[in-house]
Amino acid sequence: MAICLTAICPAQTKPDPDKGNEVFDEQCAQCHTASGDERKAGPSLQFLFAKPKLESNGKPVNDANVREKIDTGGKGMPAFKDTLAADDKTNLIAYLKTL
Repeated sequence: MAICLTAICPAQTKPDPDKGNEVFDEQCAQCHTASGDERKAGPSLQFLFAKPKLESNGKPVNDANVREKIDTGGKGMPAFKDTLAADDKTNLIAYLKTL
């Protein structure tokens, strides 16, 4: 039986869409909308996870490809690999799934 102490093992946290909304407001809302069809510098992210492919690169919309897009950016989008913590990205993806 494994015992995990907080100093040794990081806590596994459930993705939090509310925290992801905060990340969106702080980092994404300047270029993306969360509702409607309005296009800013980037596309609206409403219904992102209902779409078959990412607009920017044609890859299927799934957690891994959305995280890759967040990490690497491209086509005018900055890379957030080194500026957003892993938990922030996980929470942001959880939020995007609610749109």
